[in-house]
Amino acid sequence: MKVQILAAMVVVATVVAMTEASRVPPYLGRDCKHWCKDNNQALYCCGPPGITYPPFIRNHPGKCPSVRSTCTGVRSYRPKLCPHDGACDFRSKCCYDACVEHHVCKAVEFY
Repeated sequence: MKVQILAAMVVVATVVAMTEASRVPPYLGRDCKHWCKDNNQALYCCGPPGITYPPFIRNHPGKCPSVRSTCTGVRSYRPKLCPHDGACDFRSKCCYDACVEHHVCKAVEFY
């Protein structure tokens, strides 16, 4: 019984750590390479210096999924940060994620 409780505590701690590690601290420097709008249309730096992204060529087809109003706190992998669709594979779009507080590559939805 104690082993099961300990295992459950480890799982919970891991999920909390992954959720907190997913948040991206805002970059406020003037040398930002890419600016994006969050879900409230406020500009933030989504391409800080020191990170190289592929060039923007065109928007990928489809649309971003709706921005969640609440976060589940469960992630199976760390999201891929992006400043534009060109940084995502062709089946994905660069969409704002309120839980990460940054744009990330997400599977597209078609109209």
